[in-house]
Amino acid sequence: MAAGEAVYRHTGAVLLRGTTCPGGLTLPDDVDLFGDTVVERGRAWLTQVWQRSEVRQAVQLASPVLSRRVERTLAGEPDARQMRRVVLSLVSYLLRWQGRATPFGLFAGVTAAGVGGDPVVRWGQDHRVVARADAAWVGAVLGRLERCPRLLDRLPVMVDNTAVVRGDRLVICGQPSDERPAQLAPAEVSVRNIRPVDATVRATQEPLPFGELAKLLRTDYPAVPADQIRAMLTKLAAQHILITALRAPMTTPDALAHVNAQLKAVGAEELSGLAEMAAELAAIHDELSRMTCATTSSIGGMPGPERLADRMRAVCDAVEQPLHVDVGLDCDVTLPGSVLREAEAAAATLLRLTPYPFGYPHWKDFHVRFKTRYGIGAVVPVRDLVADSGLGLPAGFLGSPYARTAPTLTERDHALLALVQQATLEGREEIVLTEAIIDSLTVGDQGEVLPPPQVELAFQLHAPSLAAVADGTFRLLVVGTPRPSSSMAGRFAQLLPDADRDRLCNAYRAVSGSGAVAAQLSFPPRRRSSENVARTLQLLPQVISLAEHRPSGGEGLIALDDLAVTADARQMYLVQLSTGRRIEPRIVHALEAGVLTPPLARFLAEVTTARCAVYTGLDWGAAARLPYLPRVRYGRAVLSAARWLLTAADLPAHGAPWPEWDKALHAWCRRRGVPSAVVLCESERRLPLDLGHHLHRALLRTRLDRARQVELREAPDPSGLAWIGRAHEFLVPLRLAQPKMAENQPKSVPGSTSAHTAGRTAGREAGHPPGTSVWLYAQIGGHPARQDEILLDHLPRLFDGWDEQQVWWFSRHREMTRPTDEQHLNVYVRLSDPAGYGDAAARVGRWAVHLRNRGLVPYLRLDTYHPETGRFGHGTAMAAAEEVFAADSASALAQLAMAARSGTPAQALIVASLVDLASSYADIPGRGLRWLIDRLPRQQGWVDPALREMALELADPCQEWSALRALPGGEDVVAAWARRRTALAAYRTHLATQRDPSSAMRSLLHLHHVRALGVDPERERISNRLARAAALRQIALSLGNEQ
Repeated sequence: MAAGEAVYRHTGAVLLRGTTCPGGLTLPDDVDLFGDTVVERGRAWLTQVWQRSEVRQAVQLASPVLSRRVERTLAGEPDARQMRRVVLSLVSYLLRWQGRATPFGLFAGVTAAGVGGDPVVRWGQDHRVVARADAAWVGAVLGRLERCPRLLDRLPVMVDNTAVVRGDRLVICGQPSDERPAQLAPAEVSVRNIRPVDATVRATQEPLPFGELAKLLRTDYPAVPADQIRAMLTKLAAQHILITALRAPMTTPDALAHVNAQLKAVGAEELSGLAEMAAELAAIHDELSRMTCATTSSIGGMPGPERLADRMRAVCDAVEQPLHVDVGLDCDVTLPGSVLREAEAAAATLLRLTPYPFGYPHWKDFHVRFKTRYGIGAVVPVRDLVADSGLGLPAGFLGSPYARTAPTLTERDHALLALVQQATLEGREEIVLTEAIIDSLTVGDQGEVLPPPQVELAFQLHAPSLAAVADGTFRLLVVGTPRPSSSMAGRFAQLLPDADRDRLCNAYRAVSGSGAVAAQLSFPPRRRSSENVARTLQLLPQVISLAEHRPSGGEGLIALDDLAVTADARQMYLVQLSTGRRIEPRIVHALEAGVLTPPLARFLAEVTTARCAVYTGLDWGAAARLPYLPRVRYGRAVLSAARWLLTAADLPAHGAPWPEWDKALHAWCRRRGVPSAVVLCESERRLPLDLGHHLHRALLRTRLDRARQVELREAPDPSGLAWIGRAHEFLVPLRLAQPKMAENQPKSVPGSTSAHTAGRTAGREAGHPPGTSVWLYAQIGGHPARQDEILLDHLPRLFDGWDEQQVWWFSRHREMTRPTDEQHLNVYVRLSDPAGYGDAAARVGRWAVHLRNRGLVPYLRLDTYHPETGRFGHGTAMAAAEEVFAADSASALAQLAMAARSGTPAQALIVASLVDLASSYADIPGRGLRWLIDRLPRQQGWVDPALREMALELADPCQEWSALRALPGGEDVVAAWARRRTALAAYRTHLATQRDPSSAMRSLLHLHHVRALGVDPERERISNRLARAAALRQIALSLGNEQ
C-alpha cells in the first residue's frame, strides 16, 4: 500500500443514521439541582416537556421505568433527591435524542443515502416505525412454551450442530438463559455422553418430533424406565443441546411470527391450556403489524404502543419493555462523489497506520502453530482444529488456554509519543499527517501487506452549508471502523428499499479474489437481549448456521462438518470440503466479538482475514493512556478527535458539596484546555454535553461517580451540522479496488471425491506419536551458532553402525514471529519396525547426553511427527518426499563440509544447489530454470559483489559443474546432488498422480535453504535473487550456444 494508492472503492451503498429529534427540546436554565427550588422548578420543567406526546412516547418505548417515574413525580410529592434523579435521567435521554445518531427506539433511525451529483437534503417528519417483539420477551415466552410437556412432544427438535464429544462428555457452547435475558451464557454446557445421549445426537441430526424421539429411545433401550428417558430428553432441551423448532434462526427477522407459525404447524390450538396463549400470541403479532404501519408523527397520539406493551406483559412479564422499535427515516440525502473519495482515502490511511499490518499477535501465533503442527497446505476440519486435541482456540478467545502476550513498546509507540508531546509543547490542538509522518508510523513492509477485502467506515460530515459540501469545503470525522468480519449496516437491511438492500448485499459479497464465496454466519449471541442487534435478514445466498434449528436441506446452507482450515506461508483459508471452494464468512451485524459472540462463530468470522492488516480506528498504542491526545487529521478527514481523560481523582471526592466540585471542574477544564462542547464517551456510548450548562455538568458528575474515569472528546462546531440540520452518521461499505492475493493463494481446493483432498485432510487422528509407529522425531536444543558443528561433527556419529537402510533427515527450526523462542534442530528417523522405537530412543538419548556433556545441547525432546501431506502429497508421494528430504539433508551436509574445507561461502554453494534442485525436479531441466525466472520475485538492492561472482561461477550446470568440482569437496557435493536428483525424479512421478508437481517446488527450495543455512528470510531473499540471476545467465548462454 503505497502513498496515494487507491486501496478501497465505495460500493454504491451508503447508509445514513440520524436523530429524529423534533426540535424545541430546550433544557431549563433555572433548575438548580442542588438549590432549594429544585422540586418546584424541576416539576415545572417536567410538566412542560411531558406535555409533548412525542417525548412521552419515545421515552415510554425506551424506558418504561423512567416513564412511570416521571408520571409518579408529577403526580406526587417528591423530595429533592428524587427530583434530581428524574430530571437528570430525562435530560440524558433528551440530550441523546438531540445529539446522538445511533439508532435506538424512536430517537434515531436509518435510511439509504444517494451518491453522486449535487448534494441534496430533504428532511421530513413521517419516519416509518417498524415494531417487533423484544428478543428477551420472545425468549421468556419460548421458555414457558417448551416447559409444556404436551406441546414439547409435538415440537421437532435438532441437536445443536456445534456439539462435540470430549472425553466422556457431550459439550456445546453455552446458550443464554430465557429467564435472565441480560445474563451471559456459560462458556460451555456438558452432559455425560451415555449411550442414550449418543443415540439422541445421532437421531436428531435432522428434525424429529420430541415425542417420536422418546419412543425411539424407549425401543432402543427397553431396560431404561420411560420416565428416565423423558427426563433426560427434557433436560437436553432445557440446556438447548436439543433445539426446538420454536427457536427461529437468526436470519429470521420476525421471531414471533416464526413462533406463531410453528405453533400452528403442530396444532397447539388443540391443546387445552395452550390454545388461549397461542391465540393471544397471534393477536399480539397482528397488533405489532398494525403498529409497523405507523409513523413517528402519528404514533405519538396513539394509545396502541403502551396498551400493546401491557398486553404483552400480561402474557409474560420477564422484561420491562417487550416492544422493540426501529425507525426508517423520512428523508432524501445525496452525497457528492468527493465525500466518498475522502472516505476511501481515510480508510486507506487508517490501514497504513495500523500497528498490526500482518494480523493481531494471537492470530499470528495461531498461524505459526498451524504450520508447525500440520504443515503448509494441510486441510484440517474446523471441529478437529479447535478441539483440545487440535490447536484449540487462539489466545484470548473465550475458553482458550492461551493468554494474550502483553504489548511491548515499539518504534511506532515512540513516534506517536513524540508527536503528541511535540504538539502539546507547541500548543497545537491538531496533528496534521504528512507522508513523512505516516511513514514514521508505518509498521512492516507495506508491499507485503494484505488489506481486508471489505471494510466499513462510519463518519460525520461537517459543513456550514450544502454549497460548502458541493465545493469541497467540508470535514469528515471518523466515528466508526467496524471489524472487517462484521458490519454496522446489516441489522437495518429490512428498513431499506429493495434497490438499496441489493446494493448492501453486493457489498457483503466482496471477497479476496476469484474462487472465493462470501457466506453469512448465523448464530445466537451469548446474551438473549443481544438478539435485537444480531437478528437480521439473510443477505447472502450461502449461510453457515451454528447452534440453530435449521434442517440441512436448506438451499445454500454450508454444514459445519463441511468446513476446514488450510494455510500457506502467508495466511489461512476456510474451505468447503465438498466443493473445494474458499469460503469467506461474514457477520452482517455489529455484535461485540470477545464476550457476546460464541467463540466458534468468532473463529470462523476472523480466520480468513486473520493475517490481513488489522483495520481499526487510529490506534494510539502506548500513548492511549495519556491524559490528553490532540486531534489527528489527514486531508479533510479527522481520523481521531481531541480527547481528554477525566478521573475521579482529578476532582473532589464523591461526597464533596456541589459548588466545590463544580469549581474544581471549571479549573480542570481551564488547565487542560477542554472546550465547552464535548462528547462523553463510555465504552461505545456517546453523549454530547455542553459544559457551560450546569445540568450537563451534573450529568457528567453522576457518570464519573459511577465509572471513576470517563473520556471526553471534542464535539464538532454546531455550525458544521447546518448543511443537514441534525446529528448524523454515514456508513460506507468499501471493497478493495484491486483484490491483492497472497502469492500462491489457492483459488479452490479440489473436491472431496479426489484423492488429493483426502490426503490433505488432517483430522484428530493425524500424526505419529512417539512409540506408536516407525517414526522417531527428536528436537535437539542448542545455540544456533553451534548447529553446524553438531551437524558436521556429531550427527553422523549418531547413525554410525545403525541400520544402513535407515531413512533420516534433519531441519532447523526458528520461529521468526516469536524471537524469544528457543531454536533447535529437528531430526527425523524412519525405523524398520515400530518395536524398535525404544532402542532407537535410547540411542538418541545417549547421543544427546554425550553432546550435553560437551556443553553443546541443553535438552532433547521426543515429539509427534506430523507428515506435511498438504504440502507434499500423501501416500506414496509423501514417502517419496521423505526420501527427497533425506537426500537433501545429505546434500546440505556435503555443502557444509565443503564450505568448511575450501573456504567457499556456504551461501554461494546454496545458490548453485537451488539451481540444481530446480533443474533436477523439473521434467525438463530448462523448465526448472524457467520456473526460477518466472516464479521467484525480481528484487533490487545491494548484494556483495564477491558473493554474486562466486555464486554465478559455481551455478553452471551447462559445464557439468566444473567450477564446483575443481574445489576441495566439490566432487562429494556433486555426488550428493546426483542422489538427490534420483529421489526428486521419483517424487515428481508420484506427486503427479495427485496434483501439479510444480506446486511443491517453492517448498523444496525453501527447506533446502533452511537445512543448509538456517531460517533467515533476508539471506534467503538474496539466495533466491542470485539463483534467479544464475538461471537467467544459463538460459542466455544456452540460447547463445544454439545460435
